[in-house]
Amino acid sequence: MKLEGGHEKILEQMREIAMKHPEKIRIVETNVDADVQLEFYAMMQDAGKSDAEDLSAIFARLSDCTDLEERKRMLVSLACTGEIEAYRFLEKYLESCDDDIRKWAMLAYQQCQMFLESSLLDESKIYVASGLGGKDHRLRYIFVLGGVTKDPYTDFQKKVIANETKYYLEKCDSVDESIQYDGNYAICTALIPIYEDVVALVQSIIDEVNQYGGFVKHSIFITNEKPVGKNVLDKMFDSDEDGKNR
Repeated sequence: MKLEGGHEKILEQMREIAMKHPEKIRIVETNVDADVQLEFYAMMQDAGKSDAEDLSAIFARLSDCTDLEERKRMLVSLACTGEIEAYRFLEKYLESCDDDIRKWAMLAYQQCQMFLESSLLDESKIYVASGLGGKDHRLRYIFVLGGVTKDPYTDFQKKVIANETKYYLEKCDSVDESIQYDGNYAICTALIPIYEDVVALVQSIIDEVNQYGGFVKHSIFITNEKPVGKNVLDKMFDSDEDGKNR
């Protein structure tokens, strides 16, 4: 996993805060595409906070509106209020809204909840969102162990991967959610504490697995943005001939 310098500094700061003051970190559980989140937060920067007396008018317009962009703007406007009335409306709206606006409604609902909590508790928190979401103090990651050959993993190799992955994840307060095998790839999904060095963790798993026959590449693929398929992995691992981390 490769991070730009500025992003790496921000991540390190969040890790330090999470270790010293875990109560100040909250992981946004929604697994919404990164592009949708960026569009939502960009619009939120430009949106004005709706006055309480305007809420009922927005509720009525949003319930009847069919224009997608207008609905997006109204959802963002409601999210910024941090009002209990807006929060309850968004909670109900989310239960019956169309699929084309559901991701925006979920983001608006959670954003409104965050503003409301900050107001009621009178304390600031750091909210962390990613494409794959997370839970409590953990972010959801997908990491891939690629085989050194094109052959599918054997039953013995799968057992080794599963055992060592589970061991190292539990050792660092992580949750092993699933391992799926697609050809010569083991695609692992896990919830990992934000303060953990994920690259070092996955490298430890690979090193330990390779004690049983050296059948996993040293190259690393990690993402917290979206699921990845075999075609994409083929291109990444095949082009990584020098064994550098990705």
